[in-house]
Amino acid sequence: MPQRERAGRVTRPARPPDGAWCAGKPPGRRSFGPLTTVGGRLVWLDVARGLAVIFMVCQHVQIMFAADAGEGSAVGELFLLLGTAPAAPVFMVAMGFLFGSRRAARVMEGVLRGAGLFALGYALNLARFTLPMLVAEASDSQTGAGAVDAVLGGPLEALLLVDILQLAGLSLVVMALCRPLLRDPRLVVALALVVFTVAPLLWGVDGDLTAPLWGAGDAVAFPLFPWLGYPLLGLAFAQVAQRSRDERRLMLRTCLAAVFALVVGGVLVLVAPAAGTILGIGDYFHSGLPVHLAITGFVFLWLTGLWWLTRTVPRTIARRYLTSLSRHLTPVYVIQWILIGWLAIVFGVVSLEPAVAAALAVPILIASHLLAIAWDRGRGRVVARRVRAPGAAEVADA
Repeated sequence: MPQRERAGRVTRPARPPDGAWCAGKPPGRRSFGPLTTVGGRLVWLDVARGLAVIFMVCQHVQIMFAADAGEGSAVGELFLLLGTAPAAPVFMVAMGFLFGSRRAARVMEGVLRGAGLFALGYALNLARFTLPMLVAEASDSQTGAGAVDAVLGGPLEALLLVDILQLAGLSLVVMALCRPLLRDPRLVVALALVVFTVAPLLWGVDGDLTAPLWGAGDAVAFPLFPWLGYPLLGLAFAQVAQRSRDERRLMLRTCLAAVFALVVGGVLVLVAPAAGTILGIGDYFHSGLPVHLAITGFVFLWLTGLWWLTRTVPRTIARRYLTSLSRHLTPVYVIQWILIGWLAIVFGVVSLEPAVAAALAVPILIASHLLAIAWDRGRGRVVARRVRAPGAAEVADA
């Protein structure tokens, strides 16, 4: 039940009876089971997504600007670490959860949304890397062109990089196509574990067309295998939530399952055989089942911890800021990468002290957020004009 504001203060109303959210009509187009919402949104999920945006920006500035990509420096290592488990895996689990929380939609709608994100990934490559590299080469910029080429390859190689937007798009397509068959959360979890397990067996089957699916080279940051496992786990969590009647019991069980996954994954990491097998330990982007079990455990512990924190700590400016980042997540992500790509022509890559590179994260994040808000507001005005146009109502009704 949403919070009410009185005299500038936020008060939490009495808890609704168990199952109240399930019995009544869910707010908006989503159903979150017994989970408490504010304005139709989950505060703790917005906080998790907002933090993930910040952590990703911190990691990106280190990778692009810091000497040795920040490795060997306390600040650099911290920023790189923050950009791993609390960032991309949280994004993907949240995406699967929100997908599973939506009321049943047409398959083609999900496929088209996924295809749009997939295409946006390559459009972003063009805007953040390929065009700046071509401009640097045309202007004979020694600061930019040669250094960027050394890190990313040529403009064509940079255009074909596979990053998280391509992963998100392909994941949406797969989930939209398979959703009619994935109604049992136990089946969805089993499928996620299968994806984690078989992924190392597919990495040797390389090809330009299959790179987004299971590419193993440096140009593929987030192949569908194994990363599809995270949105599938988010989908399973949404299904479990919708079948639950008590919020505290749901989150307690989620926490216990997360601890179990973290312990099992940690033990397997310690005893896993050499790389190249299904239990192999690779890097952050390409690893076998043990690492992904450990990351899964961390992600759901992180989410349940934020759920508890947002219920305990009063509403703050920081929480509102993180919620705003979450609301404008995709534009912020796209804009921060475009800013970083063009700034690399000015500052060069892997050339700054890690602390100096870390300081760049603040203005880049602020500028990206403000530009994302402006973009969404401008797009909203355009949509509103179309709706108010003569005949628009008749078209919408049709």
